[in-house]
Amino acid sequence: HVIGIDVHPAAVHLARATWTFAAREALERARDAGIEVTVPIYLGDSMQLRTQTRGAPTRTQDMFEKDMVVIPVEDDADSSLERNRTLEFPRKLVERADSFDALMSDVAREIEADGNPQDVLADHGITDGPDHEMLTKTIQTLVQLREEGRDHIWAYYTRNLVRPVALANRKVDVIVGNPPWLPYRSAQSTVRAELQAQSKTRYLIWPAPRYVTHHDIAGLFFVRCVDLYLQEGGVAAMVLPHSVLQAGSYTKWRKAKWGRVRVDLTVQDPWDLERLEPNDFFPVPASVAFARKLSGRRASRGFSGRAKRWLGSSGSLSSYETLAIRDTSGKFASPYGDLARQGATIVPRCLFFVTISDSQAAVRARNVVRTRPRRGRQDKRPWKDLQLDDLVDKPIEEEHIWDVHLGETVAPYVLLKPLKAVLPLSCKTGELIKQKDGLFGLDRSHLGDRMRRRWGLINKLWDEHKSPNNKLDLLGQIDYMRKLSTQRPEGIRSKPRRIRAIYTTSGRPTAAVLTDPEAVLDTKLYCIPCETVDEADYLVGIINSRTLEEAVEPLRPKGQWGARDLHKHLWRLPIPRFDAANETHREIAKASAQAASGAAAVFADLEASRSSSQRPMSGDAARDELRAWLAESDEGQEVERLVAQLLR
Repeated sequence: HVIGIDVHPAAVHLARATWTFAAREALERARDAGIEVTVPIYLGDSMQLRTQTRGAPTRTQDMFEKDMVVIPVEDDADSSLERNRTLEFPRKLVERADSFDALMSDVAREIEADGNPQDVLADHGITDGPDHEMLTKTIQTLVQLREEGRDHIWAYYTRNLVRPVALANRKVDVIVGNPPWLPYRSAQSTVRAELQAQSKTRYLIWPAPRYVTHHDIAGLFFVRCVDLYLQEGGVAAMVLPHSVLQAGSYTKWRKAKWGRVRVDLTVQDPWDLERLEPNDFFPVPASVAFARKLSGRRASRGFSGRAKRWLGSSGSLSSYETLAIRDTSGKFASPYGDLARQGATIVPRCLFFVTISDSQAAVRARNVVRTRPRRGRQDKRPWKDLQLDDLVDKPIEEEHIWDVHLGETVAPYVLLKPLKAVLPLSCKTGELIKQKDGLFGLDRSHLGDRMRRRWGLINKLWDEHKSPNNKLDLLGQIDYMRKLSTQRPEGIRSKPRRIRAIYTTSGRPTAAVLTDPEAVLDTKLYCIPCETVDEADYLVGIINSRTLEEAVEPLRPKGQWGARDLHKHLWRLPIPRFDAANETHREIAKASAQAASGAAAVFADLEASRSSSQRPMSGDAARDELRAWLAESDEGQEVERLVAQLLR
């Protein structure tokens, strides 16, 4: 009565061994009675992404409503043999699990022994008719695969792969599982396309665009297994990422609006497993969600808004507390939620970020410098190891070199030295001037001669080495969702000075005031345009406080090292718009400005104490030192007192 399916061979072997030990007495009785037993644990794809089914062309194209199960054969890329081969089986035979297992095992043994696997059909009573014709062709393909050096395991592989099809016809009372926590972006392109299609059109759980990069397939796995295998009235429970409880990527999932699938997610409050100790059996904190499948006539019910948080040691679930869970994708409680904007995705960094070369020619063109690519810890393959000789010591117009702040250049109240990047922004206005039929999407008249050549070169490098899963051109990459364009207002180089409060997207909340109107922000930062310096100080003081960090912690998704992404979650808190007439607001701004002055002095002393041979202080070191000072200083404690008064 217990059947297991997993796509990973090691998991299947372990589960089969465990099942065999548990069923030892039953297996011995079966042996004594001369009964052949098949261990009901199979290597298979529960989501059925590769198994096809066929039937009459006029019937609904649903894989579990067909007369035939089709397994596509992946031919070797270098092979000159026939393409698009398939292994085809009568659906009614596949659904008789024991008979099908025995048939395919006998076929595999005959192929391995160089026997006549066609005789196996007669041994199993399949002597004529459409089923015999179909299986004869399939066996011929299996023999051909063996002759090509693809060995005999295809018969075993097929037996396992079609098991979910048989299971879907029987339906079950209970499903327990731990689905893959794989981001969509990490799946193979062909599989990802099918996963997205199912999420978008079949089950309607695809998230809003701003959450797509954080979305994984665990939720889809849950929905699809309930759809395919669970009978009405049955219950499913699966281990899911902690983000299923409140993250924006799971908003539609939590509402149980799963297309044609009707479920009740209130059958039991979900489990929050973040506080179990030790909490190291998953790479990120986990949760468990429960669902009862309903008939098509009943309305679905989403999460109740409560969860059980289990406490104490794992394995002794005797203590829990009930807590409210909040959907972090709803409306912001603060008006700053709609004002905060994320920085640009300036990657691959090695194509844009540079260091100014020390060696300059004795005579050089006016306003032209030589640069070389800046390599850093954040570089990823293939860019990390890519030779960029054509970008080394090449001249570039100074107008195209911009200061860029990243998360690593921001500490509490203090900005470290920005990095330099060569960006294709207008040398006249500082804007990103696009032109559909221009130079790789840009108006060439706004680029210097050297920048034009560089822009063409790095576009070719991007097209040659970018991930096959990435469909963006280089301009689309750096201006994804207009995150670079929106930083460059019209005529920025001729406009009055603007003030921005900037903060980091992840880690402990960290913020500083940015007064340089031309500086560009990387994707690891958010910015808020401010009317006055007082407003910027007000926001920076709030964000840097321990009071805010503790208040926002329950709203943040949890990673391996605790709360991770900050993004706009802090604006779920009731942080009001700065009002110069409000005494508390003015006091926070004043206390924040004093904390910034003190932090700047501490940072200057730290920098001065370093010898000339030492590298500049890293962002991590600066943040640690400044937070320690803030915790002990009068300035830091005054900010905490006032922010607590604001948020209480």
